[in-house]
Amino acid sequence: MKALNKDQFAAYAHEQISAAEQILGRHRPGRNGWCSCGKQVPCSVFEHATATRDGYRAKLALLDATVMLPVLAPPAEASPVPLWRRLLRGRR
Repeated sequence: MKALNKDQFAAYAHEQISAAEQILGRHRPGRNGWCSCGKQVPCSVFEHATATRDGYRAKLALLDATVMLPVLAPPAEASPVPLWRRLLRGRR
């Protein structure tokens, strides 16, 4: 099995989402506890297609969610005055 790069995975995920939405168009909960396909609610096909669509949407959201943050250097020298004392100084 070949590993997909970011763009290939995005295209694949969009295809999967589109297919799941087409399936969901034929499987809608109707009146009296029955799916439009004739199965009793909850329809297993509806639930699987919903989970597939939501899973690929979540994975697509993570593709660009990672941001490189700058590395912060520690302060050059630590203050010899404790933090609580510095905070109290500001109240006077």
